[in-house]
Amino acid sequence: MITLTSSLAALISFLISITLLRRYSNVPEVTSILISANVGIYFLISPSLVRADDSILIAYGSSGFYLLSGRYETLITSIFLHANLLHIFLNMYALYVLGRIVEISLGKAKYSALYFLSGLSGNLLSALVDRLTVGVGASGAVMGLLGYMVAMEYRLTRRLSPSTLFIAIFVIFGGFSANVDVLAHLGGFLLGLIWGLLKGRSAY
Repeated sequence: MITLTSSLAALISFLISITLLRRYSNVPEVTSILISANVGIYFLISPSLVRADDSILIAYGSSGFYLLSGRYETLITSIFLHANLLHIFLNMYALYVLGRIVEISLGKAKYSALYFLSGLSGNLLSALVDRLTVGVGASGAVMGLLGYMVAMEYRLTRRLSPSTLFIAIFVIFGGFSANVDVLAHLGGFLLGLIWGLLKGRSAY
């Protein structure tokens, strides 16, 4: 349930987040906006701050059932929803680390396209294979950034280090986290990997 209090908390958290990221951390513009938007939306839909409102997650998450019903907008809305504090912290920390590098490499427009297309690809793969589950989170989009960086390492060195492969596999399968949408991770990662292999040369 969205209230006036949660709306004010969302606005304040967005403003504080984007100020800290832009002024004190030198995070690029698009990454700052994405992180701040996710944080703001989390405060908007999480009255207790510990966990988001389940009814909102179910209504605006991504699901194969929703796609069959023509609710295509959920492929996007779900990217900005997170279930709890740990969920959003892990995704935003990964976006903070990866986004700064990839945005500088690709530029604002291509970076934005990669982020959202990765999120869409992850949601689509998950929805098509598992039509009943409702998924939320930016992890598919973030995994696209990781896939792009793995591709860049290969393009530059013509090899992949064992540590890179381990990290990629570990993250795709969710590490030690529970209730991970592996298909969304895989879909986003593959799009970023293909993007990097096909278009990465233009970034240098």
